Parts: sequence; structure tokens; C-alpha cells
Amino acid sequence: MKKVIFLFAVTTLINFQVAFAENILVVMSDVSEMKLKNGYDYKTGFYLNELMEPIKIFMDAGHTLTFATPTGLAPTLDPVSDTPDHFLDTSQETYNVHKALFNRLMLTDREHSPVISFARVDQMGIENFDAVFVPGGHAPLGDLVSNELLSKFLNHFHSESKPTGLVCHGPVALLSSLPNSKEFEAEMKAGKKAKPTKGWIYEGYKMTVFSNSEETIATKYYLGGDELFYWPENAITYAGGDYSKDGTDWAPHIVVDRELVTGQNNKSSAGVGKAVIKLLNY
Repeated sequence: MKKVIFLFAVTTLINFQVAFAENILVVMSDVSEMKLKNGYDYKTGFYLNELMEPIKIFMDAGHTLTFATPTGLAPTLDPVSDTPDHFLDTSQETYNVHKALFNRLMLTDREHSPVISFARVDQMGIENFDAVFVPGGHAPLGDLVSNELLSKFLNHFHSESKPTGLVCHGPVALLSSLPNSKEFEAEMKAGKKAKPTKGWIYEGYKMTVFSNSEETIATKYYLGGDELFYWPENAITYAGGDYSKDGTDWAPHIVVDRELVTGQNNKSSAGVGKAVIKLLNY
């Protein structure tokens, strides 16, 4: 009798966990190269730890993940990120665990990647997703700043108060939900202080993104002597976000305001993942 009761308890627990598993949409850029301000072709992509630390947290919590890029192309791993140094825990063991999971997911495999397009997500119904997460790397600046379908997705998550997590350069994706996102992006690229039209769903939200002081260092060491057309901190601030950063560059800094969770830099990735889980469980 004890064995039967035990099996019933285990089965009930498993069913309970499955019943409350959430479907998290992971939005990524499919840009692998960006032309910079002075013409340099910059090889880019997503940062390994900025994707995999939250992904492992989500999967360990039993949630379902759907990966999507604007056109459905497999995303590109930025090679400079493929090192233990970017993880919050810089041990080789932590890197190995996350890299092994990354390899199993085959996200960057051109033939076997599970990544789908935004159009496919739209067909599936954005209402079928319970949260959204956007990792960084410079790539989001290439195709996530003024995307109409992404705007539709973000408006849904906002209106339904569903957890919306973004880290490092990822928060620039929030700009897609500006009513004048294309004009705003064009003005930023032209070196102007872009002005948003009224009605941005995140106006006045407390948020963070990769800071200007951190971007100064990234420009020096990673961009081949060239520079970005504009910096995320400036764009988020001009758009109407209530920006903050940690007093020390590269220190974890996570900001939660209502459904929105943003992380300042690569060291903030795990914190963003945990905060999203906390909101899902609220």
C-alpha cells in the first residue's frame, strides 16, 4: 500500500509541474554582421552566457522554450563571448555545463536549429506564450529596434502583464514598440537626439541596458577601431525610459518594474532569468 501511495504522490507531483509549465518565447537576432558608423563590417551575434544562463534557469524550472528570430534564420554566437569570463560564476565547470546544454539545443546549426520566424510565432498565436526573453550581444541593434511583429508581441506581453525579460543590449528591442520606431531608429543613426511620439508602452518604466561607460570599453576592444551609430543607454533614455545603472561597470544590475525585467550587462543575465521565474510564479 505504501508503494502505491508513493507512486500516486510522484505522479500527482509530475502532473502538477507539467500543468503549470509555462511557454517562454526567446527572441533573438539573426544578424551575424553589422556595418558600423565608419564602414567596418563587424562580426556579431548573441553572447553565450547572456542566452544560456537564463535558458538553463528556465529549463531547470520545467518551462517550455520557443526560440525565434525575425526571419527564422539560426542565430550566430559571438565568438568573443565563448569563454567562462563572461559568466557570473567564471569557473570552467559552470562554462562546461552551459556550453554542453547549448550544444544539445543546436540553436546555431543551419540545418537542425529549432528556431522559427516571427511570422510563425504570429501564426501560432502570441497569446499562447507566457513570457518573453531577449538576450544581448550587439546583434539586437541590427534587427530588433524597429520590427513590427516584435512590436505586436511586446504590446501583448505588456497589456497582459506577462514577464518581459531582456539583458545587456537586449533591451533595445523595447524600442520596437515605439509608435514611431522606424523614424526613431533613423534619427538615432543620424546622430540626432531622437524624439518618440506619445504612446510608448514603456514610457516612465524603470529599466537598464548596457551603459555608455561600458560601451566605451567595448568600442575600444571589440569594434575594430570603428563605433556604433548610437549607444543603447542614450536610445532608451531618449525614448522615455527611467534609466539606471550600477555604480561599478560590469557589476550585476537588475531592474524590475511591473512586468518588465532588464539587466545592465553580461553579469546580470542570471539575475534576469531568476527575476522572470519569480514573476511567473507570482
